[in-house]
Amino acid sequence: LPDYEEIPIKLEMNAAVKEEYDRLEKVLRHVITNEKKIAKKILSRYLGLLSTYPDQPYNHEPIYYPKSKDAIVEPKDISCFEELHEKDLVVLDIVERKVKNGERVLIYTNWVKIDTQNKLSKLLSEKGYRVATLRVNIPPDKREEWVEKKVKEGIDILITNPTLVETGLDLNPFTTLIYYNIGYNLFTFRQSSRRSWRINQMAPRIEVYILYYE
Repeated sequence: LPDYEEIPIKLEMNAAVKEEYDRLEKVLRHVITNEKKIAKKILSRYLGLLSTYPDQPYNHEPIYYPKSKDAIVEPKDISCFEELHEKDLVVLDIVERKVKNGERVLIYTNWVKIDTQNKLSKLLSEKGYRVATLRVNIPPDKREEWVEKKVKEGIDILITNPTLVETGLDLNPFTTLIYYNIGYNLFTFRQSSRRSWRINQMAPRIEVYILYYE
């Protein structure tokens, strides 16, 4: 097997985003701690909002009290689709270095209900890279063939959700992997992180970058 390294990259949120994130967390934690009757009913919304807000600090729905039109908290729009944040800049830096070195890059995004995949595809395409996005509408038994076709067409970057490739696929053409964000399932993470670290991999080294906000 080739060399393999996982490289965590700790980032600081934009100050305005962090301020709103902290406010959302404070309000929701207070309700979950002090209003036990509704805590379980809003827990998934709490986790979902705080997991995705740093990557898309705009266009989030309010979280309401159960069976009520009263909002517990209304997330503020701090940014927009066009504005780049810390993770975007790191992705650009890694992609530039790796593509110049003749490598292809695989970018994983877990939260498909936000616009990260579209944002990254637009950003990287505008920088001149050839990008493809593997989505859920490609049947599982067609995905490896679909990827092989895109590689033959000359793509530099593949963007996808790790659950779509966690088992059964060899993705050897992609020797650099970037986790733009990570979900809760460690099995999915472990399986998807090794799609290129295979016995038949001819490259000398596989690097897996894991981006996260402190």
